[in-house]
Amino acid sequence: MGRIFLRRLGWMLLTLVLVATFTFFLTFLLPRDAARTIAGDKASEADIALVRANLGLDDPLIVQYGRYMGQLTRLDFGYSYVNREPVSEILKQRLPRTMALAFVAIVFQLVVGIGLGLATASRAGGVLDRTALSGAIVLISLPTFWLGLILLYVFAFRLELFPLGGADSASAIVLPAITLGIAGAAWYSRVVRQAATETMSTEFVQQLRAKGLPRRTILYKHVLRASMGPVLTMMAIDFGFFLGGAVLVESVYSWPGLGLSSYQAMQTGDTPLLMGCVLVGSAFVLVLNFAADLARAAIDPRVRLG
Repeated sequence: MGRIFLRRLGWMLLTLVLVATFTFFLTFLLPRDAARTIAGDKASEADIALVRANLGLDDPLIVQYGRYMGQLTRLDFGYSYVNREPVSEILKQRLPRTMALAFVAIVFQLVVGIGLGLATASRAGGVLDRTALSGAIVLISLPTFWLGLILLYVFAFRLELFPLGGADSASAIVLPAITLGIAGAAWYSRVVRQAATETMSTEFVQQLRAKGLPRRTILYKHVLRASMGPVLTMMAIDFGFFLGGAVLVESVYSWPGLGLSSYQAMQTGDTPLLMGCVLVGSAFVLVLNFAADLARAAIDPRVRLG
């Protein structure tokens, strides 16, 4: 187990280095000039040149890359060009908001997806099963930003049941979480339905039925446990993705998290903040994916870590 952990840790660190490298060089394709962003649009060329020299932006690209990677070893993400404060401080302020949004969205996905998946598996081929399949296809196909705008218009603007944006009240998280998690709930329902249907046809479940166990006990105790493996992996990936910044959802609802920070950083050319958000999101995806593998191995002895 120790060797497996060290091997996976090594791969995660290598992946983060590759992500940091790719993101660093990709940011140089952004059309905005970082020095002009800091100095302001009305600054003279001399002022812009001075800012560029102070930040080391006129150094060779490989020198800037080495300096940036050296900073990352100290968990130093640099300074935000626009906010004029350390990126790490911005991440500390914005990350809890995104974590809260991601958590509520995941809970929504699990409750709706697992419940609907088990219900359709127990009535495979019925009206509920066919309706759920059609609905899942539609929900998965809908653009997230379009769905967010529709929910915002109907439930916040027209019906005034929820705030139009921000994070000033507990109810403000409801619409962003539903928008973020509704496609995942549709996916979960189909994955659980498929896994549960296969499990219910096994000899083990047939023996439980022969012993007279109630259908609900078989479904929610034995079938659900055997069907959770794929869901755990998907959940870890989704949670990491959400933490990395659900850019469109947070932008639609003005939710002050990493996604909105990433969007604003792209708009203003704030490359240190953009790279910090990308790296944090990537780290969460890797760590949570490994945690999901451990959970799957604990639930299902047939799963082997490698």
